[in-house]
Amino acid sequence: METVYIITFTSANSSLMLYKILKDARIKVTMIQTPCKLSAGCARSLEIKKSDFNKAVDIIKNSNIKIQKIYKRFINSKTRRYEYIEVSY
Repeated sequence: METVYIITFTSANSSLMLYKILKDARIKVTMIQTPCKLSAGCARSLEIKKSDFNKAVDIIKNSNIKIQKIYKRFINSKTRRYEYIEVSY
């Protein structure tokens, strides 16, 4: 399974704005329901592939869009469940 990054938000509007900006930059981005493990706030998050991570972070830093956090999603080999670790950017 490929490593992906989950971007969480406090606002649905922010998630929609960043989604459009990333799409326009030709980054493969998917809007997903925020995993309840990560946030009780906004129900929308964005998922990006590892190959697009650095480009997406540059866009986030250069935009005025507020994000909550970025998490790396992976499968725990013992429990075979998704695990998340917060990523600094």
